[in-house]
Amino acid sequence: MSTFLILGTYTNKGAKGLVEKNSDRREAMKTLANSVGVKFLDYSITRGIYDFWILVEADNYDKIAAINLKAKSADTIDKADVLETIDINKIRQEANNVNYIPPTE
Repeated sequence: MSTFLILGTYTNKGAKGLVEKNSDRREAMKTLANSVGVKFLDYSITRGIYDFWILVEADNYDKIAAINLKAKSADTIDKADVLETIDINKIRQEANNVNYIPPTE
């Protein structure tokens, strides 16, 4: 299982729904994730260049891409940047096996 952090922005339609409706976005994100077997961990509205973040666990990226595509096709989110957490110890181990010869002058 990999953990994914999705940073997103709402479209004008999505923002309007937040303001004018009594929409529980946390529950909506949980339902969206669970519908494809993605484990919902957390969600929050943010201040800054992103409007929200969602933290989930999934066994593959395809499921993450599917929930992003579904939300984008509904014209409720605009941007969705996906970050996958990594195990730095595994990366270090792999880096030790890399055969790299730096260029010379």
